[in-house]
Amino acid sequence: MTKHALFLKWWLFFTAVCVGFIYAISVGAIETLWDKDATKLSFVLLVLFGSVSAWCGYKTWMLSRFLDSGREDEHLVEKIDHLIEVGWFASDLCLTVGMIGTVSGFIMMLSGFYTVDVSQIQTIQELIKQLGAGMSTALYSTLVGLICSALLKIQYFNLNQAIDRIRK
Repeated sequence: MTKHALFLKWWLFFTAVCVGFIYAISVGAIETLWDKDATKLSFVLLVLFGSVSAWCGYKTWMLSRFLDSGREDEHLVEKIDHLIEVGWFASDLCLTVGMIGTVSGFIMMLSGFYTVDVSQIQTIQELIKQLGAGMSTALYSTLVGLICSALLKIQYFNLNQAIDRIRK
């Protein structure tokens, strides 16, 4: 078996995610996200994702070193297993923050109806702009929340599977 195989598996996945992020930057998707998400919650989600992914990488490295050394330290395995809950929590938090962005976008979208005067074209045009801004905020924050959550779940599932294999 390859030395540090568990960590290399995580590293390959994380590198693929980074390449996807760099591609998103190159095609202007991140700039569009900045412009269209009025709450900027999508960037909170991206920072959370990056931080928790790095933490997962560190824990994967520790477990990989443990596996390669052949030591029988059940305490380390238990500690990492217990700390994996933080990753699962962060994954659920990504979904929650994404839904908060969705609700915020809908509130932004619907708040324009309060001041609309249907007899004036100007107010209708402003309402349409507000509807678009609110809808884009809602959809972008939901999308980023779902993607970050799914990518975190993949990483922590991998780590969890490795711990389950150790215990067998």
